[in-house]
Amino acid sequence: MRRDDVMDTANVYSYGINLNKIKLDLPKPEKKQKVPAKRYVCIDLEMTEFSPSQRGLVPGANGEVIQFGAVMLDENYNMLSEFSSYVKPVYSSVNGTINKLTGISNKNLKKADDFITVFDKFCYWRGEGDITTFCWSRTDYNQLWSELEAKGKHRYDLFGTLHDFVDLQNIFGKLVSSKTPVGLESAMRLLQMDFKGQVHSALSDSYNTARILHKLFCTESLDPDFEYINPSKENPVNKKKEEAEYNCSFASFLPPELLAQFGYTNASEEPESEEYSYEDATEDLQVLETSPLYGMVDNEEIASLCSKYKIEVQSWLKLATEVMDTQEMRVA
Repeated sequence: MRRDDVMDTANVYSYGINLNKIKLDLPKPEKKQKVPAKRYVCIDLEMTEFSPSQRGLVPGANGEVIQFGAVMLDENYNMLSEFSSYVKPVYSSVNGTINKLTGISNKNLKKADDFITVFDKFCYWRGEGDITTFCWSRTDYNQLWSELEAKGKHRYDLFGTLHDFVDLQNIFGKLVSSKTPVGLESAMRLLQMDFKGQVHSALSDSYNTARILHKLFCTESLDPDFEYINPSKENPVNKKKEEAEYNCSFASFLPPELLAQFGYTNASEEPESEEYSYEDATEDLQVLETSPLYGMVDNEEIASLCSKYKIEVQSWLKLATEVMDTQEMRVA
């Protein structure tokens, strides 16, 4: 290239050239659309208990949220961040049972934000994009819906968050073929995982829920099937509980014929699920002798859990063997 072919931009004006015109004529590079990465959120709530006189203040709920915990995972199910907050109840307070269970006192809640403020903060922390939210059982989902209905009907934007919830307890139940819903701590023991943190702390429970999510969804041989919880005002879980409470109190003084006239049924007449005894589970655990898990599990504990949740040992063993080599969730 000859030297005089190179333009001296220092004297550009001496050439009478408009550089802005040149920039406008140059083809503009296409802007890359930044697609939000997939995210997963696991939540947990701690709640008060309504007294008989307080029932109905939040229709569909048996108490109010007093602690909100959540953990966010990236597209590979590794931890990104956490959210934790106390919540000040409006109608109820912490009784001795809840205090003993959670370690939360009324003093902890004195300066806490109300439910709508905390849920708003959670939604801001959660952000927007491709997000799926997991909870351990529908209870927490139903609680959020009920409190939003009672305390924040004007906040239509908050209800949208409830359209991407999934019941992880239900997923686990299908994978292990349990006949009854399995508790969070029990599920961890069945997966040979130790609970980390304080039991019945919203943040700890959400963190351990996330660990189970990671374990199940990062095991290549598993293909967990799930569907989003259908947003609905009706709360069948609480409806059944209310009927059960009625049957256990007032109904106990009335004959079945009279109860039937009021539309109530005798809970004792409902067919019980087939028993799977501790002895049955203990006998079935003999298959461990030819399993990779042989010598690694507490047979008595597994037999107790399998009989409690009516889980066939073969179903538990299949799942436990598949996830045994899957690494733990880590901080992304």
